Amino acid sequence: MLADPSSWCLTKSVLEDVKSITVQTNMAWPPVDPVLVLVGTALLASALCLVYPRRLRRNSPYPLPPGPPGKFLVGNLGQLSIDHPEQDYIRWGKQYGSDVIYTNVLGQHMICLNSAKAATDLLDRRGANYCDRPRFTLFEVMGWGLTLTFLRWGPQFKLHRRLFQNTFTQSNVKTFRSIQLHESRKAVRSLVHDPTDWQEITLLLTTSIIFRIAFGQEITDKESPYCDMSKAANNATTNGGIAGSTLVDIFPLARFIPNWFNPSAPLRHARASRTAIQTIHNEPWEANIKDIEAGNAAPSFMQMYWQKYKENEKAGKQQDMTMADIKGATGAVFIAGGNSTWGTILSNLLFLTKYPERQRKVQEEIDSLLDAGEQPRLPTFEDRERLKRLDNFMMETMRCLPLNPLVIPHKSLEDDVYEGMFIPAGTTVFANTTAMTTDPDTYQEPDKFDPERYTRGEPYPSGNFGFGRRKCPGNFLALASVYMFLATFLAAFELEQVIGEDGKPKVPEPGVSIGLGGHPAPFECTLKVRRPDIAELLMQEA
Repeated sequence: MLADPSSWCLTKSVLEDVKSITVQTNMAWPPVDPVLVLVGTALLASALCLVYPRRLRRNSPYPLPPGPPGKFLVGNLGQLSIDHPEQDYIRWGKQYGSDVIYTNVLGQHMICLNSAKAATDLLDRRGANYCDRPRFTLFEVMGWGLTLTFLRWGPQFKLHRRLFQNTFTQSNVKTFRSIQLHESRKAVRSLVHDPTDWQEITLLLTTSIIFRIAFGQEITDKESPYCDMSKAANNATTNGGIAGSTLVDIFPLARFIPNWFNPSAPLRHARASRTAIQTIHNEPWEANIKDIEAGNAAPSFMQMYWQKYKENEKAGKQQDMTMADIKGATGAVFIAGGNSTWGTILSNLLFLTKYPERQRKVQEEIDSLLDAGEQPRLPTFEDRERLKRLDNFMMETMRCLPLNPLVIPHKSLEDDVYEGMFIPAGTTVFANTTAMTTDPDTYQEPDKFDPERYTRGEPYPSGNFGFGRRKCPGNFLALASVYMFLATFLAAFELEQVIGEDGKPKVPEPGVSIGLGGHPAPFECTLKVRRPDIAELLMQEA
């Protein structure tokens, strides 16, 4: 097994040496600027790592995947755009006629998989070799600790994965339906009172669902401090750049560059966001600990594993997890369920506004179902199988606007050969969701928003929730929440385009923030109650 070249740059001794420069004053030689040391170390490491892939090519009978030629020392650094690197990989894929593209940044091997076939072949079928993660230094700076999303492969990852799988399987998430139904109807009632505040109300919806599941705490109104915490944490994660591809991720020593030296925008953002991430981990945890100890806590993810830990402790049994594990896993529930769910709801509202004729078709299907009895009724989870237009609309939204254009990267554990191409151990592997969902070999007219394509047999989009052993375990929970809100909302409301000062409608255009679990670009819309009878049914439940 070949050594991971990034390990040359990440050793503890190097970090300690850099720190010591700033604290030792009795040295025999003149003081050295730590920034210059960092820059010098980066250049030296890059030079060493530049030689490494050349040796690999000589030692392997197979070539690396095709890709753009790099420059001396820095490789392909600067050739990938900050905002839309997925488009660069799509362009290179066409240029080199390959769905696997190789780049090298400061000596770090990186490949991008531009097709669902390549991603499935490697990340699913060969998942044992691609189950690791690169080190996400940027999110370490931001304050994320023992979080499933970022954990490296090993016993701790397996433990956290098991905690999630025991709770969020497709069958187990049905136990949360009453929460999702209650919160969805509460949100639509709030929209009846104030339809202009739709962004805050939908944020309250997703925050309340995930806080009840994670901590057993219901958020009753948007003035709750937990809403502010959620908003701040959302902003932190959705605007931090592509996970694993920022300069500080590729060269972790860059985390020590001081602010006065003008570090990269993602690093400045991560430092500014640290308080928000620590708050979302600590304050709900501390509040719920008091309720659990007093016996007043509602059932929750945290309460279940906290009690299990205490029972094992009381019985003198060996623990398979620590309190830090439980705290980190509970914080990960927020990423898996809250942030991505809100972004997906906003994306659906964007496309409902952009395509009013598609909106009406979904509403016709909902009306037909809810008016089938003697009296109109409200939608439930049992209706989902019969609301195919709504489900297809949700899938087409995910296809046309992936919130993670480049899925959180994997890392290879061993050397591999795929279709005659050599993939070294330690390679960072991105799956290009945008390339997959716009593949003309898979989708007819891929640039067209067409939910009916799925009734013609075209496949649902793949990759939005990841691949293999790193696939997001909260996907079933998130989609169930999105369905329940949209079904309830569309039963009562319609979305209209805002009329501008020039008298023309403002048609929203899809765009996405650059970060983990991105959100659609800001857009405007007008909400109007279209069925007062359904609105009245909702108000009667208050």
